[in-house]
Amino acid sequence: MKWNLRLVAAHRGIWRPAQLLDAFHDVGFHPSLSKTTALWSGTPVTVRLSDLDMICAALDCAVADLMHAEPHTADPVPPEAETGNGNA
Repeated sequence: MKWNLRLVAAHRGIWRPAQLLDAFHDVGFHPSLSKTTALWSGTPVTVRLSDLDMICAALDCAVADLMHAEPHTADPVPPEAETGNGNA
């Protein structure tokens, strides 16, 4: 998944985690500054659905604006697996 929180926030004039926290507080969402900074600085491993709903309310966006699926890239096949061992 591609996490677009910073891009969505920038479209709304929010450039820093502290500003994002203010937007969260405006809609009654009260995460800590450290949690807000973690959401801001990287792709979260998990996000509660209720938190996602509040993030969307604060940024006036849809879930699809915040994240979208990227193609899954398979692990490369090791060279020895491609050629086999010659014993058929």
